[in-house]
Amino acid sequence: MASSRPGIDLENPEEAPVRAIKRGTAVFERRLDISAQAAFGEWSRPVDLHLRRDRAGNLFSYVSFDFRIDSETVFGFGTPDGKWYRAKMRYEEIVEGQRITYVLTIKRRHRLIYLSTVTISFRETANGCVQTYSEQGTSFDGEPVPDHLQWYAHRLFGKNFSS
Repeated sequence: MASSRPGIDLENPEEAPVRAIKRGTAVFERRLDISAQAAFGEWSRPVDLHLRRDRAGNLFSYVSFDFRIDSETVFGFGTPDGKWYRAKMRYEEIVEGQRITYVLTIKRRHRLIYLSTVTISFRETANGCVQTYSEQGTSFDGEPVPDHLQWYAHRLFGKNFSS
């Protein structure tokens, strides 16, 4: 039986289109002079991103924000050369004051081009907390995805962060 999706024949999977795959891992850590609960709170509410541009000219905008397990935050972003992307963060685990885990998908023209698992953890220290951002991702088809990690690093570490 043939698939209803064009270009994919389930009876002949060897004829399925081949997609280039690239994998990567990023880990950022920062010591903060606020409690783990306060740092967690910064991630549990939306950032005001309505039509905001970063220094590279990328445009960011929230579509929806729903910070609950099995719910999604959706945002769009575009590059100065006119490419538009849609990202979804589906929350898989939320442990108040300790950890947030979500699956991030990025699509361009309704085609999946990036998929990752992200964990943000918060650990109390004597002088505040340590915040760790860990992402394991896969990009498809060599699509040049704008560096959303740089945006997250900016959110995590402030404006003076450089990769």
